[in-house]
Amino acid sequence: MNDEAELLVARRGDLAFLTLNRPQRRNALSSTLLVSLAQALGDLAAQGDVRCAILRGAGDKAFSAGMDLSALPEGIPEDIQNQIAAKGPLQFGLDAIEDAPFPVIAMIRGYCVGAGCETSMACDLRVGAEGCRMGMPPARLGIVYPPEGLHRFIRNLGFPTTKKVFFTARLFEAAEAREMGMLDYLVPGEELEGFAEGLAREIAANAPLSLAGHKRVLRMLTPVPLLSTQERGEVDSIMGKALASEDAREGITAFREKRDPHFKGR
Repeated sequence: MNDEAELLVARRGDLAFLTLNRPQRRNALSSTLLVSLAQALGDLAAQGDVRCAILRGAGDKAFSAGMDLSALPEGIPEDIQNQIAAKGPLQFGLDAIEDAPFPVIAMIRGYCVGAGCETSMACDLRVGAEGCRMGMPPARLGIVYPPEGLHRFIRNLGFPTTKKVFFTARLFEAAEAREMGMLDYLVPGEELEGFAEGLAREIAANAPLSLAGHKRVLRMLTPVPLLSTQERGEVDSIMGKALASEDAREGITAFREKRDPHFKGR
């Protein structure tokens, strides 16, 4: 791949390195990038000799600053288009991380926010550099996050910490993120790459079938709870009402203008 590609993929022995390559946008997740990520993970799985992967953001400003919706790339097979349409590009990409037959480590430097933070939760382990910041801002934007995304946080952090993350909408400093379980490891910035690669090599030295088997079984043990038709309708209504509200318009405007929002509850 060239450096203009939104996703860079490299191999080093039995390790794979995937880089979200939009540093000018703080590695915001476009639809194109998410589809590329899913396809790259599928290709690596098909190669059969990848033992562990590291997912990182380009530059030193951010792992990913969140979602940046754009048009889907052309030339995608119809069956994949149908999957994207059913799940949305974010869930399509993150499901690919969780379904990969090898562990994926998120290597976090700088901001890890919104959909970028959920992306880190889809990874199996998270290694952060001192100075990184993590958080979920939906409550400051006046929107309600999808249940599939909330489940990723509940599965990793538990209900109490997930409530703290989403109710406060705070950007957590690295040490607090580590204490809350948002990070598995926290290391000095200059040691981040070496530590993450060392961890990946430690994992890769284990039995491949055991790694793939444990990841798959753990995935089956923590499925997204199925909502009844009535419950899903209620969720969609709650999300739609929030998205169409004056508060959502105010939250997004305030975010763009870099000021505190003034919410009215309507």
